[in-house]
Amino acid sequence: MNPPWAPLVLMVNEGLKKAKLLDKAGGAANRFLRRVEREGFAENFDSLRGKGLRDRTLTWTASVYIVLSEEQQKS
Repeated sequence: MNPPWAPLVLMVNEGLKKAKLLDKAGGAANRFLRRVEREGFAENFDSLRGKGLRDRTLTWTASVYIVLSEEQQKS
C-alpha cells in the first residue's frame, strides 16, 4: 500500500462529498485528523500502522489539517 499524502486525502474527501457520500467523507477526514494529532505534520503516513513518515515540517499536511478541521467544526 502507498503511504497516504495529505493532498490526496483532501481530493478524496472532496470527491466523496460531491458524490453525496458524506458519512464516508467525514470518516476519512476524521481518521486523517486523528492521525495527524497522534503523529504530527509528517509528509505522509504509513498506510498500515499510521506512523508519520519523512519530513515532519511539511506545510501541505498542516494546510489540509486546517481545512478538514474547520469543515468538521462547521458540521
